[in-house]
Amino acid sequence: MTVYNGTPPAAVVGTGVAGLNAALSLASERPVVVFTKTSLQFTNTSLAQGGIATAWSAQDTPKNHIDDTLKVGGGINNTQAVELLCTEGPAAVKKLIEFGANFDRGQDGQYRLALEGAHSTPRVLHAGGDATGAEIQRALSEAALAHPNIQVLEHTRLTGLITDETGMTGIDYIGPDGESHRLETDTVVLASGGAGQVYQYTANQTSATAESLIFASQVGAKLADIEFFQFHPTGLALPGQANLLISEAVRGEGALLVNQAGEPFMEKYHSQGALAARDVVSRAIQAEAEKSGQVYLDATKLKNEPVDVRFPNIFRRCLDLGVDARIQPIPVSPVAHYMMGGIKVDVAGRTDVAGLYAVGEISRTGVHGASRLASNSLLEGAVFGQQVAQTILADAVNRPSCWAGACKPPVDLPAGPDKKVLADRGALQQAMWTEAGLIRDAEGLTHLIAQLQASLGTGADPKEQGAFEFYSLKLFGLMMAQSALLRAESRGSHFRRDFPVLDPSQGRSIIHQYFQPPTFE
Repeated sequence: MTVYNGTPPAAVVGTGVAGLNAALSLASERPVVVFTKTSLQFTNTSLAQGGIATAWSAQDTPKNHIDDTLKVGGGINNTQAVELLCTEGPAAVKKLIEFGANFDRGQDGQYRLALEGAHSTPRVLHAGGDATGAEIQRALSEAALAHPNIQVLEHTRLTGLITDETGMTGIDYIGPDGESHRLETDTVVLASGGAGQVYQYTANQTSATAESLIFASQVGAKLADIEFFQFHPTGLALPGQANLLISEAVRGEGALLVNQAGEPFMEKYHSQGALAARDVVSRAIQAEAEKSGQVYLDATKLKNEPVDVRFPNIFRRCLDLGVDARIQPIPVSPVAHYMMGGIKVDVAGRTDVAGLYAVGEISRTGVHGASRLASNSLLEGAVFGQQVAQTILADAVNRPSCWAGACKPPVDLPAGPDKKVLADRGALQQAMWTEAGLIRDAEGLTHLIAQLQASLGTGADPKEQGAFEFYSLKLFGLMMAQSALLRAESRGSHFRRDFPVLDPSQGRSIIHQYFQPPTFE
């Protein structure tokens, strides 16, 4: 790869919509190396079904989109980030179309717009009915592979961030050859997604294991709001089967949530029924299941097209598992879906460490607050991927210094006693689901924290993939549980049965730094 005027390549870790958008936007000005520990298209982006939300029609406005986003955000959104997301959204979607993404159109040639939960109007573009993420992933992957200034390294794992008192100086990684390598660079973009594998039930890829978050904290970047983890209301609930997501758009097309007796129940819980915000619907499903048994999604009578036409991929996947959604309801339950918190960044994507940036689900701009509006995630990657690239190019001219003295060599990772509790990933995931899932309380969180602290042992070598993924999930789970215990209220996706109402005095972010106990900012 060519080095322009002595400028080293920027490193982008992650190949979803956020990482590839950042890489493509940067590559016209400087070379970029893109890293993924799996294959190029094995991302959470590729799993996204429903669509990408933006104010696209003449009947909609960015202001309406802003209002809807803030309404579900629990009062702690960064308003500046929300305004950027919604005002720049249409242009970012047009850029995806320029890269080759094909969104569904009607017979009149106009783009079709779907309605999803907590949106005030249909504004969700989709592709292949229910394969929006896969189509965006395809288009961006092909564009990245074809770009002369982008090198994609698959099956290549980040094993450390290298810093000194000036900020980023490089990254360590293990390539597909199994050997350790170092790339010297002053610019690193973390775009490797969230940490859904910390939970027993999740719609995330198996690669969502939090290592990049741990490395960022190790070099001084702050983490914020990680107690807020969104649970999608409708994951396929079949014993022994993976948690296939049943898109919110299915409910937008008229599917009903029904109890064991076939009775719709959501109107008892919220005036918006099955299209209330995700945290509301998820808790309602859990409550109804505790009352009357298994909950189902009845998609046998959709408003416009039958389920096998409008949602062909969901239909085929369910059919393969013995559920014919044309004639029978789909058994569903909530699953872990999206991390609203993450590495604390400003709206330009900067962390506290000079030269280190974060974008997409791994970042916390404050755009989602305490609960994410449906289909804002792909839009976040599209908008802020381009935004962080612009920031990097501007910073190359006038590099900022580290914030609050954050830049320093990496600190040691935490260790502790090894009492053989939570001894494998399954035990960790079950404990997290039970004690830090949809409904939490001080007793459960305190017990969970003690278990996690007792399971750290001497840590793990980043070069040992399975061991370090497990260790990273334990550290992330510990920080999440500590934040959830500190936030003694219920807000958005964070619900405390012992503090079931919102406390206005806690309308602030909770910050983790250097693996220390969390504090309100």
